[in-house]
Amino acid sequence: MNPSPPQPRIAFWFRYGPAEHTELFHALPEVIARLARHCEVHYFAPRTAKPPPAAIRENAHIHLLPFSVDRTSTRDKFLKTALWVLSLPWVGLKCRRMGITGVFIDETVPLTGTIARLFFGPHVAMTIADFFPEVYWEKYRILRPLLYIIRSLDLAAWRHLPLIFTRVQATKRYLEEHGCKAFRIIPIHDPCDLTLYRPTDRHSARRLYGYTDQDCVLVHHGILHPNKGNDRIIRALAALREKGQPVKYLLIGDGPDMPQLRALTAELKMEELVRFTGWIPRLEDVNIALNAGDIGLVMRIGQPSDHFHVTGALVHSMACGLPVLSARLKGIAEVMEDGTHGLLFDPNDMEEFQTRLLQLRGDAGLRARCGEAALARARDLFDMERVTDATVKALVQFIRGEPSA
Repeated sequence: MNPSPPQPRIAFWFRYGPAEHTELFHALPEVIARLARHCEVHYFAPRTAKPPPAAIRENAHIHLLPFSVDRTSTRDKFLKTALWVLSLPWVGLKCRRMGITGVFIDETVPLTGTIARLFFGPHVAMTIADFFPEVYWEKYRILRPLLYIIRSLDLAAWRHLPLIFTRVQATKRYLEEHGCKAFRIIPIHDPCDLTLYRPTDRHSARRLYGYTDQDCVLVHHGILHPNKGNDRIIRALAALREKGQPVKYLLIGDGPDMPQLRALTAELKMEELVRFTGWIPRLEDVNIALNAGDIGLVMRIGQPSDHFHVTGALVHSMACGLPVLSARLKGIAEVMEDGTHGLLFDPNDMEEFQTRLLQLRGDAGLRARCGEAALARARDLFDMERVTDATVKALVQFIRGEPSA
């Protein structure tokens, strides 16, 4: 009697840990639980104060590195991301010694694909979405040669990956233009836990943040980094105030741009209109804050890489039933239709931003129609079951060495 072949093994690599990974990719626990029916699952990450979700703890072997990451601290996050990247050669060699069949990296940290291929081997899958060097370095001319080198190394590695997930078709087209094989690239939208991000009692939420029914509140959430363009938004809102058309701005989150944004708000004497919540630890409280708004803002400054993903601000605003005011970018335009789910504007044209904001501000019926349509769209595109099925199917084929569908 021939012995059964050994069970394949897949390793997840992620720089924050399973609890934080789940906050960013809500379907992760169910993806791992279903994968465990087909293969042995291992998870490599730094230590974390938050316990792993039960489905991950029960279905995966968790390997924690001897350092932790504080996502609420920009400095700590940058330093520990660098330490994570420096740790990956050891992680890759350990996975090779353990007989891991394939590695899945569900993020686009620079050079991780290159390192995984060098120290683990060729059977590596990745999610390509945020292009971090462009987000943080593009404005520094002195760093542009380094940015070019990193992007060249990343593209060289990506061309050989047997499986790539993207969040939008625009990223797939970009990768194809740079030599990646189309049949290896699978666009799957971000999942959203619609029991977590959902419409709630807006009146109570507004009272919690001190807003009246007469206020028009623009709300945005996420990491406050340079390409979010919040300085442009604050200046545009200051111009509207001078015209006697004030709009209040609720900024949920924290990040490297927070000191400059606070200083700009004080300089323009916008403290009564702009409110910073800082980091909100509980996602349930983020949902309440989003529901305090009338209009969900999705803003990027229009860098080339901004076209390649769908932001959490868009996904969560739509899931809360908010009409969306968004920068006109390729990936976002795949998800929301101008005039149906909200309104789009050129991120480099703040006059168009003001015009479209006032259009939503002055038309409660338009806001209501767009909010209802946005919620229906979120329930369709970001459905957890659909995303889980597609992700697991692709990863099972990957771990078995089968071609992508």
